[in-house]
Amino acid sequence: MKIQIKRELLLNNLNNVSRALSNKPQMPILTGMKLDVKNNFLTLTASNSDISIQTKIEASDDLSIKETGVVVLPGKYFCDIVRKCDCDSLLIQTFEKNSVKILADQSTFTLNLHDKSIFPYIAFDDSQNFIYLDGINLKQIIKKTAFATSPSEAKMVLTGVSFTVNGDKLEAIATDSFRLAKKYMKIEGMNAQIKAIIPSKSLDELNKIVEEVQEIVQIHFTQTRALFKYKNILFQTRLIEGNFPNTKSLIPTEFITDIKFNKQELINAIDRASLFVANDLANVIKFTINEQNEILISSSASEIGGSLEKVKPISCSKYLNFETAFSAKNFLDALKAFDSNEITIHFTGEVKPFIINSDYDVNHMQLNMPVRI
Repeated sequence: MKIQIKRELLLNNLNNVSRALSNKPQMPILTGMKLDVKNNFLTLTASNSDISIQTKIEASDDLSIKETGVVVLPGKYFCDIVRKCDCDSLLIQTFEKNSVKILADQSTFTLNLHDKSIFPYIAFDDSQNFIYLDGINLKQIIKKTAFATSPSEAKMVLTGVSFTVNGDKLEAIATDSFRLAKKYMKIEGMNAQIKAIIPSKSLDELNKIVEEVQEIVQIHFTQTRALFKYKNILFQTRLIEGNFPNTKSLIPTEFITDIKFNKQELINAIDRASLFVANDLANVIKFTINEQNEILISSSASEIGGSLEKVKPISCSKYLNFETAFSAKNFLDALKAFDSNEITIHFTGEVKPFIINSDYDVNHMQLNMPVRI
């Protein structure tokens, strides 16, 4: 194997593929990155068993292929070398039987190779069950749902985002049992039937790769995998097995009051009110409506002190004596998922779930559970 490649071109592709490198010492082959050089293109592949990423670089003025071949390099060190080199291009070639030499202007590096025969075969195959989304909508789905998944693997299905496609309608839902995030949209020209649970960690990595542009992303589903095809990148993730809970019954439809706020003013008030409980596990703050038509947000910590914020709403359908409490972190996460400058909170009771939505984000809804105090 022998290639001459522009450093910037290689680095851009390495930044994407390296997200799938394993850091588990018990699986040393998965810390490696596979370089497969054909007559007219180079592919870079990495996998950590949860996600696999491959990019394809066509031969051009920026990539000159001198000899074909396949090697598996130590991924982290290869990326670090390319990242730290100060040169226009690199010459990469096999050296002796089990190493690769990298020449970068006045610098020379030698990397010992992994055994390429034990690098896993990864099939990045299309399926007949697929949908199309542009980068903008895919990133919106991830932004508005993935944060609400559970960090605990005690109930594995809750660590992923449920994707359901019925005809031309897509619904993405995430919940950790204390909150719920839902985003739905219509996909023009599609007619698919899909039920899949995609790990939120995989979606977080995908979100770092996909740009917020109208470039189309093809998503192919099998029973165990989802394959995202974007530009010259193939991003494949395992799916989570199991049945995602039916959340429809959790979403209330009748409310005792609806209050519209300026989103940023409310975020600032909650952020300030949570200063004294930020390090507390429960992170609980109170929300109160009183007889003076005031809306108060407060918190207290016995060893530190307390905080009280008066918040002026844009509108309130009904002022009533009302007090509830909730996790400041969960509430802030929900508010920050909205793009609108105004949000509306729909309360159903002091200890019942409440809904957050907005006139701008019409296909987006957040649900939070109050905390009993």
